[in-house]
Amino acid sequence: MSAAAATGRLSGLKNILVATDLSGRSEKAVARGIALAAEFGARIKIVHVVDDDQPAVLADLEASRSADLLVESVRPVAEKFGVTPEIEIAKGIESEAIRQAADEMNADLLVLGAHRRQFLRDVFTGTTVERVIRTCERPVLMVRLDIGEAYEKAVAAIDLSKPSVGALEFAASVSFFGCSSLMLLHAYMPLASGFMRYASVEEHRIEDYARALADEARSALENLAKTMPLAGLKPELLIEEGATAEVIADVIARKSPQLVVLGTTGNSILKNLVIGSVANAVLRDAECDVLAYAGRRETA
Repeated sequence: MSAAAATGRLSGLKNILVATDLSGRSEKAVARGIALAAEFGARIKIVHVVDDDQPAVLADLEASRSADLLVESVRPVAEKFGVTPEIEIAKGIESEAIRQAADEMNADLLVLGAHRRQFLRDVFTGTTVERVIRTCERPVLMVRLDIGEAYEKAVAAIDLSKPSVGALEFAASVSFFGCSSLMLLHAYMPLASGFMRYASVEEHRIEDYARALADEARSALENLAKTMPLAGLKPELLIEEGATAEVIADVIARKSPQLVVLGTTGNSILKNLVIGSVANAVLRDAECDVLAYAGRRETA
């Protein structure tokens, strides 16, 4: 158990924004957001966005009906956790309205339901989840698990870039939402091995090269674990060879974490959030919740 979790209420979150489209996927996000608000003693607002690209009378009618549905659907879980969420019905383009609501609230965390899985995998790009993560500059928790599955194990994918370390720092600042164990994962690819074999370099030298990459990564993660406060957790270090998205998927399958932590830009593990990136693959396919953080844009 993390040090903060062991002492009772967690700290680090003051304002939580949950976005819902009133689907079953969003119901999981609403429940998780309310549970986190109770754990952190945080203010929580739940927003639903109505498309305003329709006649005003229809948009107003949809907004009124949505408000009634949202209040009724939220009441049972809110009463269970002793939380009184604020309800907001916004109008506009969903991702933009969510970003505006987050800015107005100064949200520390956005909570969204998982995207709808479809046969055409490429359709993930441009979804509300992707747009919010890319544009809001705030940590986003994408929820796939039922509220009955407590957060116990977290995996943080680390490529030692500023975004991935920043995501880890944020996750640590909120005690990994109460997780009691932590794994730091670094995936590496010995890209020069192919050229070395082409040049007829002895196999033992190729193996030495790959081993050196792994040792270097382990040393860097060990130093990170020593120097960064990690909510009192002693992380397990996972240094694994392979394509990053495949390595992360394999670790999720083997270790069954409830939470994966990702920085959404970076040099190798996570690049810009566009179709084909590792971040999109994990957000699309992970059978657990994902905390993704692009970080704040640096100003000149």
